[in-house]
Amino acid sequence: MASSEAGVCMLPISEISSYVQRWTIDKCPQIEAADDDADIETVKLSLTDLHTLQSKARPCKVDLCGVITTVGPVTNFTSKEGKELVKRNITIADHTATSLCVTLWGEQAKQEEKTFEGNPVVCLKAVTIKEWNEGLDGSLSESGALVLSPSVQEAKVVQHWWHEGGSTQSLTALTATGGGGSAARAANAKVADLAKLRSVSEQVLVTETEIYSVVCRLALVQLQKRGETQPLTYTACQEPKQGKGLPCNRRVDSSGFCASCNRAGKGAARFNLRCRFVDAGDNAWLTTFHEAAEQVVGLSAEEAQNVEQGDGGREALEGTIVAKYFDQPLQLTARAKSETYNGESRVNVSCIGARPVPRGQHGRAMLKEVLEHVRLAAEKQ
Repeated sequence: MASSEAGVCMLPISEISSYVQRWTIDKCPQIEAADDDADIETVKLSLTDLHTLQSKARPCKVDLCGVITTVGPVTNFTSKEGKELVKRNITIADHTATSLCVTLWGEQAKQEEKTFEGNPVVCLKAVTIKEWNEGLDGSLSESGALVLSPSVQEAKVVQHWWHEGGSTQSLTALTATGGGGSAARAANAKVADLAKLRSVSEQVLVTETEIYSVVCRLALVQLQKRGETQPLTYTACQEPKQGKGLPCNRRVDSSGFCASCNRAGKGAARFNLRCRFVDAGDNAWLTTFHEAAEQVVGLSAEEAQNVEQGDGGREALEGTIVAKYFDQPLQLTARAKSETYNGESRVNVSCIGARPVPRGQHGRAMLKEVLEHVRLAAEKQ
């Protein structure tokens, strides 16, 4: 508190350094510390919920509030311009049962791991939203703000939703995922069913890699093989490749040593599942890679490892996965490519991307098919 010719001014000590107005102080000033006022917002927010985000024109900048559901490792890499960069991906969800992946940069990404533990609710100021891989992707630059333990009403709503069942609710993911799948590949995917995928896999050779989009449901995950328990996760090396920003992602041994990098370093849990999918006409077993697998079973690989290592052990993990059988329709991105195994060529079909079916889009596509069948039937009469 400062006493001046203009009277008494109450100002928190934390704000005095940023107060730029010129004061005239008398000969006997009195300065006392005052507590910060929680009602004064440090960061001014104009929040948009994740469901509404879908209808906004892109690219755009928005303020978001959500609970952190998954946290990726810190990645250091060098840009094409030779600049050293640091990033970390987090996924947030809100009370509209919608999730979005946001990339944190610089100091925001370097925060201690404990900052993100326990699914905290955060507010993100000035997140850039762009279209990516047939979905949306968020980016929080160093000039933006990550607000921890926000006191705004929206944060209380999200917190209540998460604790009252949101943590187990199926989420609509705005960010599309898929190992190695680019936006161009996804956009050019051929619409197919599982019978078509099966016929492709039985071919001797395909001339080039083909991408398919299939709507189906999860029916089974291979939990055992030849009577033995099948590992569902592994630990992948997250050290950056030499001269590149991308992580190594090779499997490490039990001590964390990576044979490819020839050292022990950071690791992250990864899925590699063998899944049986079904639709109205057929079924197919597909190797399902990490990003797609997380969407299929509704569980991050890290969460799966924690469950398996917890009191319930492997039985608890299997129970969580089995609960996802036939749970919801999924839109898979499948890749078919020729491979050589033991000197023989064959076609390998695998799942490289998955997301809950966008029901409106899928409904319109089915209606279009029905109308086409009606038109063809009318022409035959």
